Amino acid sequence: MGIRTAVVIDDEVDLTTFLSSILEENGFSVRVANEAVSGEQLILESPPDIILIDLMMPGRTGIQLFVKLRANDATRDIPMVMVTGIKDQIGVNWGDIVDRYRTRRPDGFVEKPIDPERLMKVINGVLSGDAADGEVLHG
Repeated sequence: MGIRTAVVIDDEVDLTTFLSSILEENGFSVRVANEAVSGEQLILESPPDIILIDLMMPGRTGIQLFVKLRANDATRDIPMVMVTGIKDQIGVNWGDIVDRYRTRRPDGFVEKPIDPERLMKVINGVLSGDAADGEVLHG
C-alpha cells in the first residue's frame, strides 16, 4: 500500500495544523481546507483515504458537508471522522440525520481537545474496519 491520504476540514487553523502534523508523523499525506466548500473541492479533485470534518463551522457546517458527501456516489464510501467539541454533540441527533438523508452514520468521532494517540486509534480503526459504526472515542 502506498502513502495514505487524508483531507482535514476545520475552520480553526491551529487545529488543522495540529491534526496535519499528527497525521504526517503517522505516514499520511494531508490536504487541508478551512471551510466546507473548499474541502469538498479538494475531496472531489482527488478522493482521499479518509476525511476528518469539524462538526461546527461557519457557513456550511460539517454536518451539511457530511450529508452532501454521503449523497455523492464518488465520495459516499470514503471513511469520514467527525471532529467535535463536547458541546457540539449536544443537540445533534445522528439517528434523525441518518433517517432523513437515508445515509449511514459517520465512521468515527474524535472529541476536542484532540489526544494524538486517541486520534490515531480512531483513524486506524476506521481504516482497518475495526471501529464500530460511529464509534465515539473520547479525546
